[in-house]
Amino acid sequence: MSVALRQAKKKMVMLIKSIIEEKRKNKFGCAPRDVVDVLINDASGQLTDNLISDNMIDLMIPAEDSVPVLVTLAVKYLSECPLALQHLEEENTRLEKRRSMLGGELQWADYMSLSFTQHVITETLRMGNIISGIMRKAVKDVEIRGHLIPKGWCVFTYFRSVHLDEKHYEEAYKFNPWRWKRLLLLLLHHHLLLPPVGAPQDKDMSSCGFTPFGGGQRLCPGLDLARLEASIFLHHLVTNFT
Repeated sequence: MSVALRQAKKKMVMLIKSIIEEKRKNKFGCAPRDVVDVLINDASGQLTDNLISDNMIDLMIPAEDSVPVLVTLAVKYLSECPLALQHLEEENTRLEKRRSMLGGELQWADYMSLSFTQHVITETLRMGNIISGIMRKAVKDVEIRGHLIPKGWCVFTYFRSVHLDEKHYEEAYKFNPWRWKRLLLLLLHHHLLLPPVGAPQDKDMSSCGFTPFGGGQRLCPGLDLARLEASIFLHHLVTNFT
């Protein structure tokens, strides 16, 4: 870690600790109002102020960086694929006209109706690999395809090698949102977001071929929020600035 990063983290830790100290002084049995309150009230006694600060920093950095990077890459890929940009603009313009007639703001049903917009986001996640990989520590001896990973060893799961593998994706280095025409609907269904009635579902999304948000018990809790934010950004971009 560079000197600048260490100094920045030190400032963040000091700021969070001051917030923790203030909350400890004024809590007086109040119900938790945010994440810091929940961590402070942890009954295990294992969460020190340093650990709480580290947890808060871990929460803030992905939330601050990942979505801006996602939308930036989406704009880049769309600028290099005029046909995809045209389809995206047409889909969102239709929605904009419909909302103008009906009145009101964007609703969840509107978000769900933007299928090609979701294809663009999914393809951007696959190609951009905003989170290139994750580190995991084996809590017991594990054997994977004949390879023994002893307890205590760390394994780095490299998402990029999967997302850009020709075995999983034809022309893996080509930006092709249309490849997700049916795959996205299964992704939404897999994460308990019900797709439209009668939506085609012909591929298993439980495989490990697409993991921009991790998977299993450690699946990123911000998955749906990140996609929603990116969708709203792209909607306003193509309906106001193209």
